[in-house]
Formats: sequence, structure tokens, C-alpha cells
Amino acid sequence: MTNPAADLQLSRIHAWFSALKPWPRRGLAIAAGALATLGHAPFQLTLLYVAALVVLVWLLDAAYRRERKLFAAFGVGWWFGLGHLSTGLYWISSAFLVDTETWGPIWGIPATLGLAGSLAIFWGVGCVLAMALWTSDLRRIAAFALGLFVTEWLRGNILTGFPWLLPGYVWTPGEPISQLASLVGIYGLTLITLLIAATPATIADRRADAGMRFAPLIVAGLVLGLSFGWGGQRIAGGPIDQPGAQPIVRVADSGLSQADKWRYRPDQEWRVLERYMGVSGVAEESNASILIWPEGAIPTLNFFQLENQQFLDVLGAGLGDRALVTGLTRCEPQPECNAFMRGEASGANIRLYNSAAIIDGVSGVPRVAQVYDKHHLVPFGEYMPGFIRALNIPSLQQVGDFIPGGPPTRLIIPEAPPAVVLICYEAIFPGMVPRGAERPGWIVVITNDAWFGAGTGPYQHFAMARYRSIEEGLPMARAASGGISGIVDGYGRVVRSTQSNPEGAAAEAQLPPALAETVYAKMGIVLLLCLVFVLGVLRYAPAVQSARGPKT
Repeated sequence: MTNPAADLQLSRIHAWFSALKPWPRRGLAIAAGALATLGHAPFQLTLLYVAALVVLVWLLDAAYRRERKLFAAFGVGWWFGLGHLSTGLYWISSAFLVDTETWGPIWGIPATLGLAGSLAIFWGVGCVLAMALWTSDLRRIAAFALGLFVTEWLRGNILTGFPWLLPGYVWTPGEPISQLASLVGIYGLTLITLLIAATPATIADRRADAGMRFAPLIVAGLVLGLSFGWGGQRIAGGPIDQPGAQPIVRVADSGLSQADKWRYRPDQEWRVLERYMGVSGVAEESNASILIWPEGAIPTLNFFQLENQQFLDVLGAGLGDRALVTGLTRCEPQPECNAFMRGEASGANIRLYNSAAIIDGVSGVPRVAQVYDKHHLVPFGEYMPGFIRALNIPSLQQVGDFIPGGPPTRLIIPEAPPAVVLICYEAIFPGMVPRGAERPGWIVVITNDAWFGAGTGPYQHFAMARYRSIEEGLPMARAASGGISGIVDGYGRVVRSTQSNPEGAAAEAQLPPALAETVYAKMGIVLLLCLVFVLGVLRYAPAVQSARGPKT
């Protein structure tokens, strides 16, 4: 029910939204959510994202007039989130097509909708929080940004976190606006984005005069203009590359699909190794001193690579004097691991790790220098939560549940600055790179994006990883199986990638220099909290009177 007396004060836009029946209203929310997806990679149509959020604000304006306004706000937010997350995460269904014998060809659809529906709860709760602070005047824009920001932060941090498709990612990484992440991080940029994107909604406010209706949009335009100018100056003032000062890095991918890589054959590991050695380049073809292969580059079907000396010898002969950073499955303890692979043990006592190994090649003699075990594992993909494991449902990856390692630390790679390795999922989380005295000189990301299929997933993943370079001011070398491999500078700009390589299997470039430690790296969330405080002040500031009378 609505207040009929208030209808006389509504603009035509608000009257139209208020008159919508339940299912048309839900359909519009779903459509707006789907439209918002076009703001993210690979499309980066930011204006469409703004249009989607304006529709969401107008839907919440209509909900504000209902008797059960909090319930109505949750519904609006949940349907919007469902449209947004189901279209933005549809590629998850591709993971179920890798092993159709276990999962069948249709399980990906309900799994994707189930995940989207669960995550959409955060959008619903965010709209409830916004509605609790809602007003009928301009201050509701601050309420909208605060409410959605809180739940987007929660979505990225609780229950292992899943900060995918955050609003801040609608700005193309490496371009001027994205440089704000060096000050306030991706969550600060998310808060700014929500605030700016909602401001055009005030144009439809009938009870405010023209000056008041357009004032938020003008201010938002000024903020964007200043941010663009500052970001452009930051990029233009960057350090000039010094030839020979940094190592040359080559990132490579086998080109095999997930199913082809895991096709069972007694010689499968050797066949895949041959593919990788082919794209890694011999001395005549490549000047790289460091090779990087993706997460789980070589399948583990017949043996664990670090436990097979014959495999390491062949690998070392191919490396020569180069160093290799590669993803692999590591197993402990060794006797039980070998017995498990021979079929002589059940595997109940072994411990599996999703790892990255640094292997030095010195005159063809391999040496496993350091190992990093992935710290932030993917639920349902790399391990099954306890309450799900009780249902005897298998995880998506074919080996077994992984065990988490310690947080990322600096690793030493010969003839290169100290590095930190992030494995796949870890690159979407801000703040995982060590800081202060432990700050590395560059970031290595290894990932297996073959799970994502050929859709938008790999592009989204690559864009998010580039924001870690902006936040930390560190260059990045990223090797992605089935995705985009490349070398990125400290501003998030792509120096070289497999997208720009006609062969598409490898990319090689001199590693860009590290920038000075960013404000965000030094201060963390301090500036973000200042932004939250400013928005709180805007929301609770006295209502501004217009020529048409006071606000209610």
C-alpha cells in the first residue's frame, strides 16, 4: 500500500515506478542488474552501469512509499542482485562441463543460479540498510552508497569472501580513474563509484528546483574530472624504464583445455611438459631469464612432480640457466604419496597443497629453491566445507581436497627482485601482498582460468588482478591457463599479453620497475574510513530547503 496523498508530489518517473505491479517491478530489477554487468570486463561500459544504479535508486524511491518499505527494499535489491550476478557469473557453469561423468552436463545451471541467488542476498540486505537511512531528498544518495558499500565489503570478506564484480571494477584498470585505488583501494573506489553512479537519480526529484536537482550531478562531474586529471598526471609522472635494470620475464600457457590437460594417459604429464617446453622458447627465440607457468601447469595423474627425479631432470635440461615459477600439486608425506599414486594406499593420510615452486635451472641441473602453498583456497573448488562434505559431494578439482598454507611471503627468484606469488583466487583479494619491510619488488600471479570457459570470466579475472598492481604500485607477471597471460606495470597497464601476441601462447617483456609504496599500501583503510565518515555527515546533514518548500 502507498500514500495516495503523496502521489500529487511525485514526478512522472517516480509515479511510473510506484505504479508498477510486483512482477513487472521484479522484472525491471532483474533487467537493471543484467545491464550493470556490461559495466564490467570485457565490456567496461561504465555509463550503462550508472544507468542500472539509477534505476535501482528509483525502485527504492518507490519502495520508500510502501508500508513495508524494508521488505520491499530487500526484494528490489535481491532481484537486482540476481540479474547482475547470474549474468556476471554465468561462466561458473563451464566448470561442471570439465568432468561430465561426475557432474553431468546440466548441473552448472542450478549451481550458478544457486550461487547468484545466495550472493544476491547481500544486495538485498544492502538495500535494506540504505532504506533504513532513506530520505525523500538528496541525502538518500549518501544513504544508498553507504548501505550498498557495507554489504559489498561484507560479501568480499565474510564466509571466505567473494569480492567478484565489485562496483569499483567498472573503471578500466590502467586508466586515470582506476588510479584512485592507489589511494583508497578497490573498496574505497567502490564507495566512490556507488555515490557517483547514483547522483543522476536526483534529476527526477520534482519537489526540488532545477538547481537542487542537478547539483549532485554537477558535483559528481567535478569529482570525476579532478580524479581523471590526477590519475592522468600520476601515470604521466611514472618512472622511465631503464634497459637492463630489470629481468626479462616470459609467461606461457600450454593452450590445452582443462579436459584435455586432465585426459588420463600413462604419459600425460610428459605430453603436457612437452607442450610447455615448446612455448617457453629456446635461447635463440627468447631472451627471458625467468619463465612463469600457470597454476597446476602439469596434471597430477601418475606421479607428483616434485617427487619424480626423472621429471625434474628433464625439466632442468629444458630450462638451461633460466629460473621457473610454476604451479603444481604438492603432496606430503612422500612415502604415502608415492604409495597412493601406485594404488597401494587409500590417500586418507596424505596432505595435498596447491603450490607454486621456484625451480632454478643451473647448467641444466634443477634445484627446487622455494615453495609457496596457496593460503586462500576456493570453497567447493579446492575443498568442500564440512557441512557439504558430509553429503559426500565431490569437489570440482580432480585430485582431492587441498590444505591451506601460510600467508604469502617474499620469495627469492634468481636475478630478480624479491617476489610474492598469488595463486588464482588470491589475486581478487586486496591486502594479501606483504608491506613495509617485507614489501616485494613484483607480483607473480599463476592461475587456471580454463575452468571459466571461453566467456567473460577470464577477462574479469585479469582486470581484477591488475587492480592489485595499482593498489600496491608493483608490476605483475601473470600466467593463466586458458585465460590472459601478461606483464603489467605498477599502474595496472598491460605491457605485453597473450591478447597482443598472434600466437597467443606466450608473452615476453622486461619487468617494469616497482613504484614507490602507494598511499593505500602505507595507510590501509584509513582513507576509506574517512570517506565513510564524510558520507555519514552528508546523510545526517540538515535537509536543504528549496524554492518549492522544505523536504520531509
